[in-house]
Amino acid sequence: MLISTRWLSRHVDLTGVDLQELANRFTLNVAELEGVHEVGTGLDGVVVGHVLEVHPIEGARVQRTVVDTGPHGRRQIVCGAPNVAAGQYVPVVLPGHKIGDLEIREAEVRGVLSSGMIASEKELGLSEEHEGIMVLDGTPEPGAPLAQAVDVHDVLFEIDNKSLTHRPDCWGHRGVAREVAAILGRELKPLDLEVAFTSDRPLAITVEDQKACPRYTAVTLDGVTVRRSPLWMRLLLGRVGTRAINNVVDATNFVMLDLGNPLHAFDGRQIGGGQIVVRRARPGESFVTLDGQRRALEPRDLLIADAERGVALAGIMGGLDSEIQDDTTSVVLESANFDAGVVRATAQRLGLRTESSARFEKSLDPRLSEDASRAFCRLLQQLDANVRVTSALMDVAAPLPEPPVIELRVQRVEARLGVKLGEARIADYLRRLTFGVEQVGEGVLRVAVPSFRATKDIAIEADLIEEVGRSFGYDHITPAPPTIQLARPHPNAHKRFERAARAYLTLTGGFDEVVTYSFAFDPLLERLGARPERRIEVANPISAEMPALRTDLGPNLLGVLEKNAREVDSIRVFELERVFRCPADPAGLPVQPVTLGGLVAETRAPEGADLFFALKGYVLGLSRAVERAPLRLVQGGVGHPWAHPVRQARLFAGEREVGYMAEAHPLTLHQLDVGHRAALFEIDLDAWRDTPVAAPGYKPLPRFPAVFRDFAVVVPGDAPAEVVREAIISAAPELVRDVVFQSVYRGQGVPEGHKSMAWSVTLRRDDRTLTEPEVRATEEAIWRALTERVGGRPRS
Repeated sequence: MLISTRWLSRHVDLTGVDLQELANRFTLNVAELEGVHEVGTGLDGVVVGHVLEVHPIEGARVQRTVVDTGPHGRRQIVCGAPNVAAGQYVPVVLPGHKIGDLEIREAEVRGVLSSGMIASEKELGLSEEHEGIMVLDGTPEPGAPLAQAVDVHDVLFEIDNKSLTHRPDCWGHRGVAREVAAILGRELKPLDLEVAFTSDRPLAITVEDQKACPRYTAVTLDGVTVRRSPLWMRLLLGRVGTRAINNVVDATNFVMLDLGNPLHAFDGRQIGGGQIVVRRARPGESFVTLDGQRRALEPRDLLIADAERGVALAGIMGGLDSEIQDDTTSVVLESANFDAGVVRATAQRLGLRTESSARFEKSLDPRLSEDASRAFCRLLQQLDANVRVTSALMDVAAPLPEPPVIELRVQRVEARLGVKLGEARIADYLRRLTFGVEQVGEGVLRVAVPSFRATKDIAIEADLIEEVGRSFGYDHITPAPPTIQLARPHPNAHKRFERAARAYLTLTGGFDEVVTYSFAFDPLLERLGARPERRIEVANPISAEMPALRTDLGPNLLGVLEKNAREVDSIRVFELERVFRCPADPAGLPVQPVTLGGLVAETRAPEGADLFFALKGYVLGLSRAVERAPLRLVQGGVGHPWAHPVRQARLFAGEREVGYMAEAHPLTLHQLDVGHRAALFEIDLDAWRDTPVAAPGYKPLPRFPAVFRDFAVVVPGDAPAEVVREAIISAAPELVRDVVFQSVYRGQGVPEGHKSMAWSVTLRRDDRTLTEPEVRATEEAIWRALTERVGGRPRS
């Protein structure tokens, strides 16, 4: 948002003020400035010219003019502007001077010597107006410097809009001037809002929803002549980014940018039936806005209508059929207050954000509506003495809320800010900002909040302390370390458990953490055949393709694989987030367990179960990282369609199922169109965390040597490795210290339907060295256990 300091000077005296220093203080005290821009400079070679003659040049679109430039003589200048005419006073750039990067020289154009240039506002850097030359008001002295005849110089403050979302009072020059006056310690100039209203009420005004429209005022004016606005107004509007249209529309924009309250002027001939009705749109109703677009409305949209049709979209934009025309002579002025949420919802749904909606969305003071209406009437009458106010100020309003009165403790202010200010200084800061202040006790002030600060900003004592702090200047507060004693925070077992899992996967496993949407991506689920029958639908989805919350992490991880498969050969990723499942009781809350999911994928992974077992190693290693008993794998029973029909297992913590791990189904990989093999897992961390802690214990280093033996055992093809391992341990639990799986073999020498499994077994006693007979007896016991429990026999 651009603020003109020349415009500000209409409200506060800026004589002798260093504007750059003011900009710095404004950033520190009020809101961040994104820039300070100086306009109207570099015009030393521009003088006032009086156009005496205009002659067409045969066969050319340009014209020959004769211009009186006073002491610089009469000049012949070729001009192509369509609006140039004899009798005008115009800016003339003399030869030998530059305007921006353009140097003006005497030159022959169409056989005519042109000695200078008649400039437009855009060429002079004063506005974006470039459809014709700049025409000066009045009868300035020919040859006088343009900067003396017209207020061309200005300094603009560019304010970051985001820093003013809580300050609706600062969305106009008057509000910014109030802050500037407080910074400078100067008086804010009073507004002259005297208007001679009549007692007539030519319009019947009805507000059907006073919550959506707390206040609606209207006034009628006659004797209007629609014409071009005076130069001073066009320049001020142009400097802050608003295009001048005509005197009536420009006056509404000027008051909005001045006081902050949007206005709308209707052509009085277009208000049917002498009625204005503020109502919600009817089902199926549509409306053509000023930009010529037909808008489909919904019953929640607020419409300004007459007896026959809609004439404006409340707080956003007027209607095409009721706009001010060139032959308009009577005007109906609307100055209203609309609910911020209603305006925001309609503007967002229609994608129609305007200067008006931006202000109403900030919760404007309803008391400002009358001031804006009076300011418009005075301004239009100043522009044209023939304009007459022909009605009363017709005002339909709900009871206006009383601004709060807050008790402010001086000691509290000084304790929070860390500086001694004193009661008088605190009261002075608040009075500068137009708060009402009175003393009600020792060190206690009663502060009356002005209405323009009460809609969205000041409500409690802490807000007033902030006002005092920023007025004093936070940069004047000496930084100091805190002196309070911080208590040791309560340990968060949930987060510690999650951090341990993260650290293990990233540091030990080399996984990368990903964060995906909490929503199910239906196109992917459809391809996987994995769309759940029951899930939690989202009332306002961010996309039609993501209408519900996810129930598993697996599809999202497979989506990560699909997006990255063409870029990398090896992928290791995990996600630790919540999933959302429907409760057993339809009236209950959704089940939202914190879930850990991981995926490994390789393009050159060999056929077989190697990838599955690699992932199994990571999953089993998690147990030690999170200090829980190792997870138990039970083959089969994984119901997800993306799981491999054989290489899959459910994960159990004790007797409780907490997840699964599986290779990705070949059909799933085909649907994803990736050349990788992949395996993935999901673990319900909430369920696993609730199991008993299995913290690692200390064991001294063994004093006696171990004995290592390898076993190659042929077992049925469906025998689980874990069962074989348990059989080995059960043969001599006091001697068997470690059992490590080495490999599996199927082929020549192994009967059909069987497999050969190689195991490395470590034997040791803690009190002495094992003897050879003990080792042989243990080997025999292991073979007996393998034969009895899994039908195993030595491989020949």
